[in-house]
Amino acid sequence: MGVPERLRSQTSEMAQVFVSRMLNLRDRGDLKPCFRCSTNPVARKEIMAPGEYSAVGVDGSMEYDELLEMMLFYACATGFRCPFSVGDDGRIKFHLNEVFRDSRLEASASVPLWMEDVSSVTGDTGSSERELIWSAEKVPFAIMTMAELYLALKAAEDPDVKVVFLDRPLHGTFSPLARDVRTILKNKRSALFNFNTSYGRPSLLDLGLVLVLGFGKGDLPSRSRYLPYLLVKILLGSEEVRSTELSKHLGLGEDVEKLEKIAKWLVEKTGEEFFEGDFKGKLRLKDHVRNYWPRMKELAMNVVKQIFFSSGHPLILGGGEDWLTVWDLNAVNLILVQMLRERSGEVLFVGIAKDTTASDFISCVVPYAMASGLVKGGRGLPAIRHDRAFLTILSGANPDICSAPWRTISYDSCFTTMLYSGKLSAARRRVSMERQFVKAYFQLREFQGDRELRSPTFLYDRFFIPEYDSEFVTSLRVSEGRSEITVSPYWEGYGSNPLDDLILALLSASDNPEVLEVMGHNQLLYLADKAVKTEIKMMKDLLRSVAELELGPLSRKYKLFMIARRFRDIRSEMERSRSRSGLESTSVSTSGGSERFGGF
Repeated sequence: MGVPERLRSQTSEMAQVFVSRMLNLRDRGDLKPCFRCSTNPVARKEIMAPGEYSAVGVDGSMEYDELLEMMLFYACATGFRCPFSVGDDGRIKFHLNEVFRDSRLEASASVPLWMEDVSSVTGDTGSSERELIWSAEKVPFAIMTMAELYLALKAAEDPDVKVVFLDRPLHGTFSPLARDVRTILKNKRSALFNFNTSYGRPSLLDLGLVLVLGFGKGDLPSRSRYLPYLLVKILLGSEEVRSTELSKHLGLGEDVEKLEKIAKWLVEKTGEEFFEGDFKGKLRLKDHVRNYWPRMKELAMNVVKQIFFSSGHPLILGGGEDWLTVWDLNAVNLILVQMLRERSGEVLFVGIAKDTTASDFISCVVPYAMASGLVKGGRGLPAIRHDRAFLTILSGANPDICSAPWRTISYDSCFTTMLYSGKLSAARRRVSMERQFVKAYFQLREFQGDRELRSPTFLYDRFFIPEYDSEFVTSLRVSEGRSEITVSPYWEGYGSNPLDDLILALLSASDNPEVLEVMGHNQLLYLADKAVKTEIKMMKDLLRSVAELELGPLSRKYKLFMIARRFRDIRSEMERSRSRSGLESTSVSTSGGSERFGGF
């Protein structure tokens, strides 16, 4: 049997595997409790009152180029704005014919770097060209992320704007940023500490507090690793507190010695004393520490100004060679995310992911729903390890159960770090902090002629908002290593959160079924995506020409012709030129195989 025949047989075998998995998902009425379906989703008055509002969609793009051993990075972002109305009956209508690009929501940057300086910015020392390029892409990606987050924050300053859509998941953005901040805390150095603010210079302690406490008023778990930050949060809310009272708040009884160890742990980790007083009496925060949040917000805005609105090099500080690294940029991005969180009670920020490969819904959420009794008497799940594929097949195979538009039950982002196999356990070493982000999947359209044909399934997430979400918090026991911990995550479960119902209504109303490539997604993000991709292409051509004007004379003056361009590029151009002129065929026919080049 030849290769084509074997391939045909093997493909047929794999097709049968797929069919068996799909058949397993037919007639799955048992899974209906995992969905919230609504033919005409509406907004409840207590969530969004009748009136006229505006929504903004923000997206960004990036590109890079190479010239004279130099990397040229480009990143930009823009925002499209659309008015929408909420009727007395709660129906939402987006006036898509009035969408416009908001000229106030524009941010772009170009960053030139010599090849040998790329590793100074990325912190990576790849030995191959491929590794260098992969590492270098972190630079424009960090700047593009900053542009999108900054514009989302700027859009929220307008009192008419009540909804901001971002073409990126909020939790999926925050997690890698938190990893980079932890790297700074581990290395104990950052160029950000060289910035001055009206509240003083930032410090390692400030970064640690922003990472865990955010703006200082969010929920914190009472697990042991968060106790030092919970201590700071309690002190933030009072002028001074008795040590015995602090111990009780932290669940330590009156064990003041343990309280002292917790406080000293944070001092050793950050190298900064954050409290004053006596452990036998009262403790209070130092004034400098009390101002950590306004200091970090000012720092973030200073860096944003340098990146997007300064004539100097975006990544060089003070005219020297002290670089802002990718870690520094992402630390600022984390501050921007926390600034969005601070505004989330006034403006609804919705992150949308198109191509997520997450598997937490099928590996943890549905199994836990079965174990908790939400899903009853169901069969086992097929061996599909991809949430989007699982939900797309499931909804198409069960059109009466999953009538579009639908969303899944919303759940805490900490479920992404857990597995269920008879009991809940940490997927890796630890369960992430709960009550930070809320996630759900959604699907907006089905074809009237064939209800099994659907628009794609997407993911959205948002910030945890205590005002609407606290009633859905539950308590779980989870295995973490060799011990068991108590986790208190958000879990919609048997109820229906009106805030997520509102999001489904907003997503459904902002979809444009008349444009095939938009159907089931979001018109504002589609327009923003098209705009930034066009702009980044124009920017790349323009800025390359500008760079060539500057570097061309340098190349000629110092005879850098062979450095100016890669050998494979020079060879390819010469081969194309030879082919066009016909010289190649002539030389081959006359040289007799002893062709000599360039006098050598």
